[in-house]
Amino acid sequence: MLTLKKRVLIIGGGPGGRFSYIALRRMGEKSLSIVMNEDPTVICSLPYGVGRKLVPGGPEEEVVDLANSDRLPPEIVEDAIRGVVTELDAENHIARGTSTGGPFEIHFEKVLLAPGAVPWLPSVKGLLLDSDREGQKRDLTEIMVGREYVSKERLAENIFVMRGADDARALDVFAEKSDKAVVVGSGAIGLEVVEALHDRGLTVTLVEALPHLIAAMDKDMAEKVSNRLSESGVSVYRNMQLTEVKSDRVVLSDGTEIETDGVIFATGVRPNIKLAQSAGLSIERGIVVNENMQSSHPNIYVVGDAAQISDAVTERPILPLIGTLAMRQGLVASANIMGKNMSLPPATVWGLSAIFDLHWGSVGWTEELANASDIPVFSLTLPYRTREKAMPNGKEGLWKVVVSASDEKGLKKGQIIGFQIVIDGESPLFLTERFIDIITRRETITDLFSHYFVHSPYHNTVEDPYLMLLFTAQEAMTH
Repeated sequence: MLTLKKRVLIIGGGPGGRFSYIALRRMGEKSLSIVMNEDPTVICSLPYGVGRKLVPGGPEEEVVDLANSDRLPPEIVEDAIRGVVTELDAENHIARGTSTGGPFEIHFEKVLLAPGAVPWLPSVKGLLLDSDREGQKRDLTEIMVGREYVSKERLAENIFVMRGADDARALDVFAEKSDKAVVVGSGAIGLEVVEALHDRGLTVTLVEALPHLIAAMDKDMAEKVSNRLSESGVSVYRNMQLTEVKSDRVVLSDGTEIETDGVIFATGVRPNIKLAQSAGLSIERGIVVNENMQSSHPNIYVVGDAAQISDAVTERPILPLIGTLAMRQGLVASANIMGKNMSLPPATVWGLSAIFDLHWGSVGWTEELANASDIPVFSLTLPYRTREKAMPNGKEGLWKVVVSASDEKGLKKGQIIGFQIVIDGESPLFLTERFIDIITRRETITDLFSHYFVHSPYHNTVEDPYLMLLFTAQEAMTH
Protein backbone atom coordinates (compact mmCIF):
# COMPACT_ATOMS: atom_id res chain seq x y z
CA MET A 1 0.00 0.00 0.00
CA LEU A 2 1.22 3.47 -0.88
CA THR A 3 1.83 5.51 2.30
CA LEU A 4 2.70 9.21 2.16
CA LYS A 5 3.28 11.98 4.67
CA LYS A 6 2.37 15.47 3.38
CA ARG A 7 1.75 18.80 5.06
CA VAL A 8 -1.20 19.63 2.79
CA LEU A 9 -3.56 17.18 1.11
CA ILE A 10 -5.86 18.47 -1.64
CA ILE A 11 -8.86 16.26 -2.35
CA GLY A 12 -10.43 17.04 -5.73
CA GLY A 13 -9.06 17.92 -9.15
CA GLY A 14 -11.64 20.40 -10.40
CA PRO A 15 -11.02 24.16 -10.81
CA GLY A 16 -10.90 24.75 -7.05
CA GLY A 17 -8.53 21.89 -6.34
CA ARG A 18 -6.19 22.57 -9.25
CA PHE A 19 -6.00 26.31 -8.56
CA SER A 20 -5.36 25.62 -4.88
CA TYR A 21 -2.41 23.48 -5.91
CA ILE A 22 -1.08 26.34 -8.05
CA ALA A 23 -1.58 28.86 -5.23
CA LEU A 24 0.09 26.72 -2.58
CA ARG A 25 3.08 26.07 -4.84
CA ARG A 26 3.40 29.79 -5.59
CA MET A 27 3.35 30.51 -1.86
CA GLY A 28 6.25 28.13 -1.31
CA GLU A 29 4.51 24.96 -0.12
CA LYS A 30 6.38 21.87 -1.33
CA SER A 31 4.85 19.06 0.74
CA LEU A 32 1.67 18.47 -1.28
CA SER A 33 -0.52 15.70 -2.64
CA ILE A 34 -3.61 16.15 -4.80
CA VAL A 35 -6.09 13.31 -5.32
CA MET A 36 -8.19 13.44 -8.51
CA ASN A 37 -10.97 10.97 -9.26
CA GLU A 38 -11.03 11.65 -13.02
CA ASP A 39 -9.16 13.38 -15.81
CA PRO A 40 -8.93 17.13 -15.08
CA THR A 41 -10.85 19.18 -17.60
CA VAL A 42 -12.73 22.43 -18.18
CA ILE A 43 -16.25 21.19 -17.46
CA CYS A 44 -18.06 24.12 -19.09
CA SER A 45 -16.30 23.44 -22.40
CA LEU A 46 -17.26 19.77 -22.68
CA PRO A 47 -20.55 20.27 -24.61
CA TYR A 48 -18.65 22.26 -27.24
CA GLY A 49 -16.27 19.33 -27.67
CA VAL A 50 -19.25 17.07 -28.33
CA GLY A 51 -20.70 19.57 -30.81
CA ARG A 52 -17.38 19.75 -32.71
CA LYS A 53 -18.20 23.24 -34.04
CA LEU A 54 -16.23 25.38 -31.58
CA VAL A 55 -13.89 22.56 -30.51
CA PRO A 56 -13.29 20.59 -33.73
CA GLY A 57 -10.93 18.14 -32.03
CA GLY A 58 -13.68 16.81 -29.78
CA PRO A 59 -13.82 16.34 -26.00
CA GLU A 60 -10.21 15.18 -25.79
CA GLU A 61 -9.10 18.74 -26.60
CA GLU A 62 -10.59 19.87 -23.27
CA VAL A 63 -8.70 17.36 -21.11
CA VAL A 64 -5.82 18.89 -19.17
CA ASP A 65 -2.53 17.08 -19.82
CA LEU A 66 -0.79 17.35 -16.45
CA ALA A 67 2.63 16.64 -17.92
CA ASN A 68 2.43 19.34 -20.59
CA SER A 69 0.08 21.97 -19.15
CA ASP A 70 1.30 25.57 -19.27
CA ARG A 71 -1.16 26.40 -16.47
CA LEU A 72 0.05 23.92 -13.84
CA PRO A 73 3.38 23.57 -12.03
CA PRO A 74 5.39 20.60 -13.38
CA GLU A 75 5.57 19.07 -9.89
CA ILE A 76 1.89 18.13 -10.14
CA VAL A 77 2.83 15.07 -12.20
CA GLU A 78 4.53 13.56 -9.15
CA ASP A 79 2.12 14.99 -6.57
CA ALA A 80 -1.12 13.84 -8.26
CA ILE A 81 -2.87 10.57 -7.43
CA ARG A 82 -5.63 9.32 -9.75
CA GLY A 83 -8.08 7.86 -7.29
CA VAL A 84 -10.67 8.58 -4.64
CA VAL A 85 -10.43 9.24 -0.90
CA THR A 86 -12.91 6.97 0.85
CA GLU A 87 -12.11 7.84 4.48
CA LEU A 88 -11.07 11.13 6.06
CA ASP A 89 -9.98 10.67 9.68
CA ALA A 90 -9.78 14.30 10.76
CA GLU A 91 -8.75 13.64 14.35
CA ASN A 92 -5.83 11.36 13.47
CA HIS A 93 -4.89 13.32 10.33
CA ILE A 94 -5.12 10.32 8.00
CA ALA A 95 -6.83 9.95 4.61
CA ARG A 96 -7.37 6.53 3.07
CA GLY A 97 -8.50 5.65 -0.39
CA THR A 98 -8.05 3.64 -3.53
CA SER A 99 -6.29 4.61 -6.74
CA THR A 100 -5.60 3.15 -10.14
CA GLY A 101 -2.43 1.74 -8.55
CA GLY A 102 -4.13 0.27 -5.48
CA PRO A 103 -4.95 1.45 -1.94
CA PHE A 104 -3.19 4.43 -0.38
CA GLU A 105 -2.86 6.19 2.96
CA ILE A 106 -1.83 9.83 3.38
CA HIS A 107 -0.86 11.43 6.69
CA PHE A 108 -1.50 15.18 6.62
CA GLU A 109 -1.48 18.36 8.68
CA LYS A 110 -4.05 20.32 6.65
CA VAL A 111 -6.72 19.26 4.16
CA LEU A 112 -8.09 21.37 1.34
CA LEU A 113 -11.32 19.65 0.39
CA ALA A 114 -12.62 20.32 -3.14
CA PRO A 115 -15.03 17.42 -3.73
CA GLY A 116 -17.19 19.32 -6.19
CA ALA A 117 -20.74 18.29 -6.99
CA VAL A 118 -22.26 15.17 -8.46
CA PRO A 119 -24.93 14.99 -11.17
CA TRP A 120 -28.42 14.70 -9.72
CA LEU A 121 -31.06 12.64 -11.53
CA PRO A 122 -34.70 12.09 -10.61
CA SER A 123 -35.66 8.58 -9.64
CA VAL A 124 -37.13 7.31 -12.90
CA LYS A 125 -38.18 3.80 -13.88
CA GLY A 126 -35.62 2.19 -16.18
CA LEU A 127 -32.83 4.60 -15.23
CA LEU A 128 -30.55 2.21 -13.34
CA LEU A 129 -29.25 -1.30 -13.77
CA ASP A 130 -29.55 -3.64 -10.80
CA SER A 131 -25.76 -3.55 -10.31
CA ASP A 132 -22.58 -2.19 -11.92
CA ARG A 133 -22.06 -3.42 -15.47
CA GLU A 134 -20.52 -6.89 -15.44
CA GLY A 135 -20.44 -6.58 -11.64
CA GLN A 136 -17.13 -4.73 -11.73
CA LYS A 137 -16.87 -1.03 -10.93
CA ARG A 138 -14.45 0.69 -13.30
CA ASP A 139 -15.58 4.31 -12.93
CA LEU A 140 -14.46 6.09 -9.75
CA THR A 141 -17.20 8.74 -9.99
CA GLU A 142 -20.69 8.73 -8.52
CA ILE A 143 -24.05 10.29 -9.26
CA MET A 144 -27.05 10.98 -7.05
CA VAL A 145 -30.42 9.50 -7.95
CA GLY A 146 -33.13 10.93 -5.74
CA ARG A 147 -31.37 10.99 -2.36
CA GLU A 148 -29.05 8.05 -2.99
CA TYR A 149 -25.42 8.07 -4.14
CA VAL A 150 -24.82 5.38 -6.76
CA SER A 151 -21.97 4.43 -9.07
CA LYS A 152 -22.24 6.01 -12.50
CA GLU A 153 -21.66 2.50 -13.84
CA ARG A 154 -25.25 1.67 -12.87
CA LEU A 155 -26.78 3.96 -15.50
CA ALA A 156 -28.65 1.95 -18.10
CA GLU A 157 -27.33 1.84 -21.65
CA ASN A 158 -27.44 5.12 -23.58
CA ILE A 159 -28.26 7.20 -20.52
CA PHE A 160 -25.77 10.00 -20.00
CA VAL A 161 -24.80 12.86 -17.70
CA MET A 162 -22.34 15.67 -18.46
CA ARG A 163 -19.90 16.31 -15.65
CA GLY A 164 -16.48 15.01 -16.65
CA ALA A 165 -14.25 14.07 -19.56
CA ASP A 166 -15.48 10.47 -19.64
CA ASP A 167 -19.08 11.69 -19.89
CA ALA A 168 -18.21 13.84 -22.90
CA ARG A 169 -16.28 11.00 -24.53
CA ALA A 170 -19.25 8.66 -24.15
CA LEU A 171 -21.71 11.24 -25.51
CA ASP A 172 -19.37 11.96 -28.42
CA VAL A 173 -19.45 8.27 -29.42
CA PHE A 174 -23.24 8.21 -29.01
CA ALA A 175 -23.65 11.26 -31.26
CA GLU A 176 -21.65 9.59 -34.01
CA LYS A 177 -23.97 6.59 -34.28
CA SER A 178 -27.38 7.97 -33.27
CA ASP A 179 -30.29 9.83 -34.87
CA LYS A 180 -32.47 10.99 -31.97
CA ALA A 181 -31.84 12.23 -28.43
CA VAL A 182 -33.82 13.54 -25.47
CA VAL A 183 -32.20 16.09 -23.17
CA VAL A 184 -33.73 16.54 -19.72
CA GLY A 185 -33.05 19.90 -18.05
CA SER A 186 -32.71 23.42 -19.44
CA GLY A 187 -29.85 24.98 -17.51
CA ALA A 188 -26.71 26.12 -19.31
CA ILE A 189 -25.26 22.61 -19.69
CA GLY A 190 -28.55 21.14 -20.87
CA LEU A 191 -29.04 23.81 -23.53
CA GLU A 192 -25.44 23.54 -24.68
CA VAL A 193 -25.83 19.77 -25.05
CA VAL A 194 -29.02 20.35 -27.06
CA GLU A 195 -27.12 22.54 -29.52
CA ALA A 196 -24.13 20.18 -29.60
CA LEU A 197 -26.24 17.18 -30.58
CA HIS A 198 -28.24 19.29 -33.05
CA ASP A 199 -24.95 20.34 -34.66
CA ARG A 200 -24.04 16.66 -34.99
CA GLY A 201 -27.23 16.07 -36.98
CA LEU A 202 -29.46 14.51 -34.33
CA THR A 203 -33.15 15.28 -33.86
CA VAL A 204 -33.27 16.66 -30.33
CA THR A 205 -36.15 16.97 -27.86
CA LEU A 206 -35.84 19.03 -24.66
CA VAL A 207 -37.86 18.18 -21.55
CA GLU A 208 -38.08 20.63 -18.62
CA ALA A 209 -40.00 20.01 -15.38
CA LEU A 210 -40.41 23.73 -14.57
CA PRO A 211 -42.98 26.03 -16.22
CA HIS A 212 -40.26 27.77 -18.25
CA LEU A 213 -36.68 27.19 -19.32
CA ILE A 214 -33.60 28.46 -17.43
CA ALA A 215 -34.44 28.79 -13.73
CA ALA A 216 -31.83 31.57 -13.46
CA MET A 217 -34.06 33.84 -15.56
CA ASP A 218 -37.63 35.07 -15.37
CA LYS A 219 -40.24 33.71 -17.76
CA ASP A 220 -40.39 36.86 -19.89
CA MET A 221 -36.66 36.64 -20.64
CA ALA A 222 -36.47 32.84 -20.87
CA GLU A 223 -39.25 32.79 -23.48
CA LYS A 224 -36.84 34.31 -25.98
CA VAL A 225 -34.55 31.31 -25.52
CA SER A 226 -37.48 28.93 -25.88
CA ASN A 227 -38.50 30.63 -29.12
CA ARG A 228 -34.98 30.28 -30.52
CA LEU A 229 -35.01 26.55 -29.78
CA SER A 230 -38.32 26.10 -31.60
CA GLU A 231 -37.08 28.15 -34.56
CA SER A 232 -34.04 25.87 -34.73
CA GLY A 233 -36.11 22.70 -34.91
CA VAL A 234 -35.86 21.55 -31.29
CA SER A 235 -39.07 20.21 -29.73
CA VAL A 236 -39.59 21.64 -26.25
CA TYR A 237 -41.76 20.14 -23.50
CA ARG A 238 -42.18 22.40 -20.47
CA ASN A 239 -43.87 21.68 -17.14
CA MET A 240 -43.34 18.01 -17.89
CA GLN A 241 -41.46 15.25 -16.10
CA LEU A 242 -39.84 12.08 -17.34
CA THR A 243 -41.47 9.06 -15.70
CA GLU A 244 -39.90 6.11 -17.51
CA VAL A 245 -36.96 5.29 -19.75
CA LYS A 246 -37.42 2.39 -22.18
CA SER A 247 -34.94 0.93 -24.66
CA ASP A 248 -36.15 3.05 -27.57
CA ARG A 249 -38.33 5.76 -26.02
CA VAL A 250 -39.15 7.80 -22.93
CA VAL A 251 -42.49 8.37 -21.24
CA LEU A 252 -43.55 11.79 -19.92
CA SER A 253 -45.84 12.60 -17.00
CA ASP A 254 -48.83 13.20 -19.29
CA GLY A 255 -48.35 9.83 -21.03
CA THR A 256 -46.58 11.22 -24.10
CA GLU A 257 -44.02 8.80 -25.53
CA ILE A 258 -40.99 10.12 -27.43
CA GLU A 259 -38.81 7.83 -29.53
CA THR A 260 -35.12 8.26 -28.83
CA ASP A 261 -31.76 6.54 -29.10
CA GLY A 262 -30.58 7.95 -25.79
CA VAL A 263 -31.29 10.31 -22.89
CA ILE A 264 -29.00 12.99 -21.48
CA PHE A 265 -29.83 14.18 -17.97
CA ALA A 266 -28.79 17.76 -17.21
CA THR A 267 -31.06 18.05 -14.20
CA GLY A 268 -28.64 19.81 -11.91
CA VAL A 269 -26.06 18.75 -9.35
CA ARG A 270 -25.81 18.25 -5.61
CA PRO A 271 -22.78 19.02 -3.44
CA ASN A 272 -20.62 15.97 -2.82
CA ILE A 273 -20.73 15.83 0.97
CA LYS A 274 -20.06 12.14 1.64
CA LEU A 275 -16.47 12.64 2.79
CA ALA A 276 -17.39 15.72 4.82
CA GLN A 277 -20.11 13.75 6.60
CA SER A 278 -17.68 10.98 7.50
CA ALA A 279 -15.26 13.59 8.87
CA GLY A 280 -17.98 15.11 11.04
CA LEU A 281 -18.00 18.52 9.36
CA SER A 282 -20.94 20.90 9.77
CA ILE A 283 -23.31 20.55 6.80
CA GLU A 284 -26.44 22.49 5.83
CA ARG A 285 -27.17 22.99 2.12
CA GLY A 286 -23.47 22.29 1.58
CA ILE A 287 -20.37 22.15 3.74
CA VAL A 288 -20.44 25.17 6.05
CA VAL A 289 -17.38 27.44 5.83
CA ASN A 290 -16.43 30.85 7.20
CA GLU A 291 -15.05 33.80 5.22
CA ASN A 292 -11.60 32.13 5.25
CA MET A 293 -13.07 28.97 3.61
CA GLN A 294 -12.41 27.11 6.86
CA SER A 295 -14.85 24.35 7.82
CA SER A 296 -16.05 23.49 11.31
CA HIS A 297 -12.79 21.56 11.73
CA PRO A 298 -9.84 23.98 12.06
CA ASN A 299 -7.53 21.89 9.85
CA ILE A 300 -9.97 21.35 6.97
CA TYR A 301 -10.71 24.00 4.34
CA VAL A 302 -13.40 23.59 1.69
CA VAL A 303 -13.65 25.20 -1.75
CA GLY A 304 -15.78 24.85 -4.86
CA ASP A 305 -19.24 23.46 -5.52
CA ALA A 306 -19.62 21.78 -2.12
CA ALA A 307 -18.79 24.93 -0.11
CA GLN A 308 -21.79 26.79 1.30
CA ILE A 309 -21.24 30.55 1.40
CA SER A 310 -23.44 33.58 2.19
CA ASP A 311 -25.23 35.40 -0.61
CA ALA A 312 -24.01 39.00 -0.84
CA VAL A 313 -27.57 40.19 -1.50
CA THR A 314 -29.52 38.53 1.30
CA GLU A 315 -26.84 36.82 3.43
CA ARG A 316 -28.76 33.57 2.95
CA PRO A 317 -26.72 30.37 2.38
CA ILE A 318 -26.06 29.59 -1.28
CA LEU A 319 -24.14 27.11 -3.44
CA PRO A 320 -23.02 29.20 -6.43
CA LEU A 321 -21.56 26.28 -8.49
CA ILE A 322 -19.16 28.58 -10.37
CA GLY A 323 -15.68 27.46 -11.43
CA THR A 324 -14.09 30.90 -11.41
CA LEU A 325 -15.44 31.51 -7.91
CA ALA A 326 -14.00 28.15 -6.83
CA MET A 327 -10.59 29.36 -7.98
CA ARG A 328 -10.85 32.46 -5.79
CA GLN A 329 -11.99 30.32 -2.90
CA GLY A 330 -8.92 28.15 -3.50
CA LEU A 331 -6.66 31.20 -3.28
CA VAL A 332 -8.31 32.27 -0.02
CA ALA A 333 -8.05 28.80 1.53
CA SER A 334 -4.43 28.40 0.40
CA ALA A 335 -3.43 31.75 1.87
CA ASN A 336 -4.95 30.86 5.23
CA ILE A 337 -3.30 27.44 5.22
CA MET A 338 0.00 29.27 4.73
CA GLY A 339 -0.75 31.54 7.69
CA LYS A 340 -1.81 34.61 5.70
CA ASN A 341 -5.21 35.96 6.72
CA MET A 342 -7.42 36.35 3.65
CA SER A 343 -11.21 36.52 3.21
CA LEU A 344 -13.48 35.79 0.26
CA PRO A 345 -15.04 38.93 -1.28
CA PRO A 346 -18.87 39.01 -1.23
CA ALA A 347 -20.36 36.79 -3.93
CA THR A 348 -23.68 35.72 -5.39
CA VAL A 349 -24.78 33.47 -8.27
CA TRP A 350 -24.21 34.26 -11.94
CA GLY A 351 -24.13 32.57 -15.32
CA LEU A 352 -23.49 33.19 -19.00
CA SER A 353 -24.20 31.02 -22.03
CA ALA A 354 -25.55 30.93 -25.57
CA ILE A 355 -27.90 28.76 -27.59
CA PHE A 356 -28.06 28.94 -31.39
CA ASP A 357 -26.25 32.31 -31.24
CA LEU A 358 -28.72 33.77 -28.75
CA HIS A 359 -26.59 34.87 -25.80
CA TRP A 360 -27.90 35.22 -22.26
CA GLY A 361 -26.56 36.12 -18.85
CA SER A 362 -27.91 36.42 -15.32
CA VAL A 363 -26.69 37.64 -11.93
CA GLY A 364 -28.30 37.42 -8.51
CA TRP A 365 -32.02 37.13 -7.86
CA THR A 366 -34.83 36.78 -10.37
CA GLU A 367 -38.12 38.60 -9.87
CA GLU A 368 -39.89 35.25 -9.53
CA LEU A 369 -37.54 34.05 -6.79
CA ALA A 370 -37.84 37.35 -4.92
CA ASN A 371 -41.64 37.16 -5.04
CA ALA A 372 -41.57 33.55 -3.82
CA SER A 373 -39.35 34.68 -0.93
CA ASP A 374 -41.68 37.59 -0.03
CA ILE A 375 -39.05 40.18 -0.93
CA PRO A 376 -40.77 43.36 -2.22
CA VAL A 377 -39.25 44.19 -5.62
CA PHE A 378 -40.00 45.84 -8.92
CA SER A 379 -38.33 45.18 -12.25
CA LEU A 380 -37.34 47.21 -15.28
CA THR A 381 -36.79 45.87 -18.79
CA LEU A 382 -34.89 47.99 -21.30
CA PRO A 383 -33.99 47.52 -24.97
CA TYR A 384 -30.36 47.05 -25.87
CA ARG A 385 -28.45 47.44 -29.11
CA THR A 386 -24.80 46.53 -29.66
CA ARG A 387 -24.01 49.27 -32.21
CA GLU A 388 -25.42 52.51 -33.59
CA LYS A 389 -28.64 52.08 -35.58
CA ALA A 390 -26.90 53.32 -38.73
CA MET A 391 -24.70 50.21 -38.58
CA PRO A 392 -26.60 47.26 -40.09
CA ASN A 393 -24.51 44.68 -38.23
CA GLY A 394 -25.72 45.84 -34.81
CA LYS A 395 -27.63 43.30 -32.73
CA GLU A 396 -30.79 43.75 -30.70
CA GLY A 397 -31.40 42.59 -27.17
CA LEU A 398 -33.15 43.16 -23.86
CA TRP A 399 -31.87 43.51 -20.34
CA LYS A 400 -33.74 43.43 -17.07
CA VAL A 401 -32.92 44.48 -13.53
CA VAL A 402 -34.65 43.50 -10.30
CA VAL A 403 -34.73 46.22 -7.63
CA SER A 404 -35.66 46.15 -3.95
CA ALA A 405 -38.84 48.18 -3.41
CA SER A 406 -38.37 48.83 0.32
CA ASP A 407 -36.02 48.75 3.29
CA GLU A 408 -36.95 45.23 4.30
CA LYS A 409 -35.26 41.86 4.87
CA GLY A 410 -31.83 43.44 5.14
CA LEU A 411 -32.12 45.23 1.79
CA LYS A 412 -32.07 48.93 0.93
CA LYS A 413 -34.81 50.58 -1.09
CA GLY A 414 -33.52 50.91 -4.62
CA GLN A 415 -30.87 48.20 -4.16
CA ILE A 416 -30.21 46.25 -7.35
CA ILE A 417 -30.50 42.54 -6.55
CA GLY A 418 -30.81 40.91 -9.97
CA PHE A 419 -29.80 41.28 -13.61
CA GLN A 420 -30.71 39.38 -16.80
CA ILE A 421 -29.82 39.96 -20.43
CA VAL A 422 -30.54 38.35 -23.80
CA ILE A 423 -28.72 39.47 -26.96
CA ASP A 424 -28.92 38.00 -30.43
CA GLY A 425 -25.52 37.32 -31.93
CA GLU A 426 -23.13 39.01 -29.50
CA SER A 427 -21.75 38.39 -26.03
CA PRO A 428 -23.26 40.21 -23.03
CA LEU A 429 -20.08 39.55 -21.05
CA PHE A 430 -19.12 43.12 -20.13
CA LEU A 431 -22.55 44.10 -18.79
CA THR A 432 -22.91 40.82 -16.91
CA GLU A 433 -19.52 41.25 -15.25
CA ARG A 434 -20.29 44.85 -14.33
CA PHE A 435 -23.54 43.81 -12.67
CA ILE A 436 -21.75 41.14 -10.65
CA ASP A 437 -19.85 44.03 -9.04
CA ILE A 438 -22.95 46.21 -8.68
CA ILE A 439 -24.99 43.46 -7.04
CA THR A 440 -22.32 41.97 -4.77
CA ARG A 441 -21.43 45.46 -3.53
CA ARG A 442 -25.10 46.00 -2.65
CA GLU A 443 -25.31 49.14 -4.77
CA THR A 444 -28.52 51.08 -5.29
CA ILE A 445 -29.99 52.78 -8.32
CA THR A 446 -28.37 56.09 -7.36
CA ASP A 447 -24.94 54.41 -7.22
CA LEU A 448 -25.17 53.82 -10.98
CA PHE A 449 -24.04 57.41 -11.51
CA SER A 450 -20.52 56.38 -10.44
CA HIS A 451 -20.25 53.74 -13.21
CA TYR A 452 -18.58 55.25 -16.24
CA PHE A 453 -19.37 54.12 -19.76
CA VAL A 454 -16.93 53.86 -22.67
CA HIS A 455 -18.50 54.64 -26.05
CA SER A 456 -17.25 53.63 -29.47
CA PRO A 457 -19.73 53.47 -32.38
CA TYR A 458 -18.24 50.18 -33.55
CA HIS A 459 -18.73 48.57 -30.12
CA ASN A 460 -21.93 50.09 -28.71
CA THR A 461 -24.47 52.88 -28.99
CA VAL A 462 -24.09 56.32 -27.45
CA GLU A 463 -26.86 55.67 -24.90
CA ASP A 464 -25.19 55.16 -21.53
CA PRO A 465 -26.91 52.03 -20.11
CA TYR A 466 -26.25 53.04 -16.50
CA LEU A 467 -27.75 56.51 -16.89
CA MET A 468 -30.69 55.04 -18.84
CA LEU A 469 -31.35 52.63 -15.99
CA LEU A 470 -30.86 55.37 -13.38
CA PHE A 471 -33.44 57.66 -15.00
CA THR A 472 -35.95 54.87 -15.68
CA ALA A 473 -35.70 53.47 -12.15
CA GLN A 474 -36.01 56.87 -10.49
CA GLU A 475 -39.15 57.54 -12.48
CA ALA A 476 -40.57 54.14 -11.51
CA MET A 477 -39.83 54.74 -7.82
CA THR A 478 -41.72 58.05 -7.79
CA HIS A 479 -44.96 56.47 -9.02
